[in-house]
Amino acid sequence: MNIYDTVLKGTQASKFILIEDSYLAKGQFLLKYIAENRKAHDVHVLCFQSLISDYQHLLPSLQNIFIHDCLVDTLSKNQCPRDVVNSIIKKTKKNIVLIIDSLSIYLLHTKFSTVYKEILDIISLSTEPKVVQTIAVIHDDVTETIKIEHLKNLCKTHIHVQSTDSPRVLNLKLEHKRSSGKCVVQKLKGEMKVDGNFKLIVDTPKIIEDDKSVPMNLASFKLVLEDSEKIAKDKLILPYTQVQNTKIGGTIHYIPDEADDWDEEDPDDDLEI
Repeated sequence: MNIYDTVLKGTQASKFILIEDSYLAKGQFLLKYIAENRKAHDVHVLCFQSLISDYQHLLPSLQNIFIHDCLVDTLSKNQCPRDVVNSIIKKTKKNIVLIIDSLSIYLLHTKFSTVYKEILDIISLSTEPKVVQTIAVIHDDVTETIKIEHLKNLCKTHIHVQSTDSPRVLNLKLEHKRSSGKCVVQKLKGEMKVDGNFKLIVDTPKIIEDDKSVPMNLASFKLVLEDSEKIAKDKLILPYTQVQNTKIGGTIHYIPDEADDWDEEDPDDDLEI
């Protein structure tokens, strides 16, 4: 099963998709792929990264795609994504797919706690029409790793676009959280074409596995054990496990103390009542 295709085409439900990219490995081709596969919804693109003309050239010319110049509005009117979403909901009757490009630019002049709360509010909306999906881009060469890790905790799908030795070839690492709680990891490689489309070099996933790892850099102490520590833990024999291997079973041994009173006729005799 190719999680990449099902998530991007919308056949695999994912409330919040976080795309992590960089200057050398841009992920805007994913926005194009997602937008052209959401014909049943209104797609609203919040532009913090570039001019509207750049997005008009990037995205397909479809009647259900609307572009909002948040770069100008944010600098002049201090309009935030949450306000834009409220305005969109009032004007549309169709369910909404929201694309934010990019959170890194918005974070340059907005507190992270504010941005985190806005994203949480947007993906938690239960209004009609609904925001059925939110896709946000964040740049790992601009935004601190700890902030990206916190946002990854909110998303159901995380796509990391990584550069290679070839400028036209990119690696993709996709992590998708199933409803069961397990995380499926898929690694792919593809080539950017002249028309801006991304062609997978290998159509089948290179690696699909259940990732049971714990997110790192979220605490000041270790959250996982090293391999040597796991081996030492497995070799450790606890006292109660030794007893379980005997035929006698567990017994209690008690050595009386000199001050112990074993006179059971009057247990309160030492109280001098």
